[in-house]
Amino acid sequence: MTKAATKIPPTVAEYLTEQIKLCEKSQRVIAQEIDYEHSNVITMFKQGLTKVPINKVGPLARALGVDPIYFLKLVMNEYMPATWLAIENILGGEILTEREKKLLEAYRKAVGKLS
Repeated sequence: MTKAATKIPPTVAEYLTEQIKLCEKSQRVIAQEIDYEHSNVITMFKQGLTKVPINKVGPLARALGVDPIYFLKLVMNEYMPATWLAIENILGGEILTEREKKLLEAYRKAVGKLS
C-alpha cells in the first residue's frame, strides 16, 4: 500500500525532493535564497543526511513556495515529535495550515458562525 493510500505523510526528505522538482528552481538558487553558500546542503536535505535547521524552515518554505506551517509540522513531527506535541498542547490544539484555516473559514461561513 502506498503512503498516499494510507495517509502517511512524506518524510522531510521526500517532501523536499518533490517540492524542489515542482518549484523549477535550481538547488543553487534555493541555497542562495536561504543563505547557504553551497547547494550541496540542499542535496543533503533531500537525501535525509542532514536535518533542516528549524531556523531555515520558514526561508526554505518561502523559497519553495510551500505552506510554512505544513512544512514546520512535517519537520517537527519527524525530528522532534515530543517537542511538537508539547507546543500544540500549550497552544491549545493543533496548529492549522493556511489551507486548513481557509477550510475552517468556509465551514464557519456555511453554518453562519463566522465572527
